[in-house]
Amino acid sequence: MLKKQRGGKRVNAGRKPEGDAALKATIIARVTADQKRVFQEKGGGKWLRQTLTTSDSITKNSSVGIKAVHPRSKISVPFFEYSVQAGFPSPAESYKETIDFNELLVDNDAATFVLRVSGQSMIDAGLSEDDLIVVDRSRSPKNGDIVVMQIDNDYTVKRFVRTPEGFYLKAENSSGQYPDIYPQEGQEWQLFGVVNFVIKSVSRKVAA
Repeated sequence: MLKKQRGGKRVNAGRKPEGDAALKATIIARVTADQKRVFQEKGGGKWLRQTLTTSDSITKNSSVGIKAVHPRSKISVPFFEYSVQAGFPSPAESYKETIDFNELLVDNDAATFVLRVSGQSMIDAGLSEDDLIVVDRSRSPKNGDIVVMQIDNDYTVKRFVRTPEGFYLKAENSSGQYPDIYPQEGQEWQLFGVVNFVIKSVSRKVAA
């Protein structure tokens, strides 16, 4: 999880994210043809509302550890053609290409954020304490995706599970200490984004 958890039993009973009734303001802006194309490709008004909501959430919840990703440079590192064996080593004799981590980890600059994992509720899915997760806010979750959900003022990372009755968030820790999370009456749920990558530190150097 990314903060404290909420639990419950009722499926899809909670107060839903803001709908059209809350959208009373209108923005009119002159843009270039290229800017209009990018706006449409990123999702139009839905993308803009998500971006503005994200900025507001970050301001109010700066202690959560959400960091926007702003790629400013390109660093190409060698990408070896040989796989590394976990048993006996296979020497990497040469490489054919290079790889840039911006291109590997970031699909949508404006919608990509990095969060630090807290707790052990998703350890069986490979997410451990202090891991960094790369989250894309422009993606819609598919059944089985790992997502970051904002529930009221708290954030949690869990497996998104869709059922005929609705959906819930599934914890993945075989200890049984972490219950699954179902929407409850009076709660406000808002999808923050879908987790694309997890970054782990396997040495004494802690990831920034």
